Amino acid sequence: VAVTTKEREPHVAVTTKHFSPLMISSFPAGVTAQTEEGITISIRMPKGVSKEKVEFELSADKLRVGVAGFPSLLEGQLFAPVDPTACTWSMKNDSSLQVTLQKLSEGPVWPELVVGNRRGELLMSEEQAALLHERLTHLTSDDLSGTLDEDKPPCNSQELEDCDGFPEDSFSLAHFDGDSLKPTQVVNLGSHQYLFTVDVEPSEMPCLCLRHDVDALVWQPRPEQPRNMWEHIATFNALGYVQASKQDKKFSTCAPNFSYASLCECIRRTFIYRQPSPVETVLFNRKQGRQVGEVAKQQVASLDSDKPILGFRATNERLFILTSSTLFVVKVNNN
Repeated sequence: VAVTTKEREPHVAVTTKHFSPLMISSFPAGVTAQTEEGITISIRMPKGVSKEKVEFELSADKLRVGVAGFPSLLEGQLFAPVDPTACTWSMKNDSSLQVTLQKLSEGPVWPELVVGNRRGELLMSEEQAALLHERLTHLTSDDLSGTLDEDKPPCNSQELEDCDGFPEDSFSLAHFDGDSLKPTQVVNLGSHQYLFTVDVEPSEMPCLCLRHDVDALVWQPRPEQPRNMWEHIATFNALGYVQASKQDKKFSTCAPNFSYASLCECIRRTFIYRQPSPVETVLFNRKQGRQVGEVAKQQVASLDSDKPILGFRATNERLFILTSSTLFVVKVNNN
């Protein structure tokens, strides 16, 4: 098995290393084996390259591999320190360079070799695959239907409402490599239904709003932080439940400062859901017998038009609603 990312860049091939086996994680960047003690990588070299033309630089925390007169094949900061005195490299059949790195601290599994480099493919031996299968055995079952407690049903369908169901379409979130244009990570969102995308900062990527149970959570991608790429920056209480009940919903969005969220139907009506704000007078909840400190308000704006809504955009102060003949501006906040 071999994967080439682009011309003159690392090519991954199958190699083996005699270390004690350890469970292998998803590990690109040209790594072919990883154990508790070390890592082995194999990089395909351009034709006609001799050992004398290979440029190899290694320190405790940095690695560079290249060929004289060409851009570096692999360069950057290592995920964790290594022992340079115990590391080796050699040419194999004048076509590939094999590098063996000795970890300075045994045990931890590296999620990547060079920080920020996601090219390549990780291959595991039969022994490592068997060990991984053994560690996951307790999470599997031979019974396809599973074992259910008959006197404890998972849910009562009579208590569910139409808005508790999820759409038939499935949603997945994918991360693509900028060089190979291939997905490196794909996750099924499952019950976390996609609601909308919103631009909060012009210099940042658009935020995603996903449904989490009855609420809606806004997530900001941080591509410069590959180990902690998603940051939760805002929550709209009960918006997930509310939007599911709007069968005629066409657009959804929120203000960049998250002071309100808004939905619009195909024609005429727009719903505004404000974040909870302190009440100016004493207010009691009679059912719970306690004083209420904050109240979340809902407002409805009805447009003087029977034409379909074609565009929907929110700022901190106003909503812009576009039809085929008119641009409506709804003032939401004073400042």
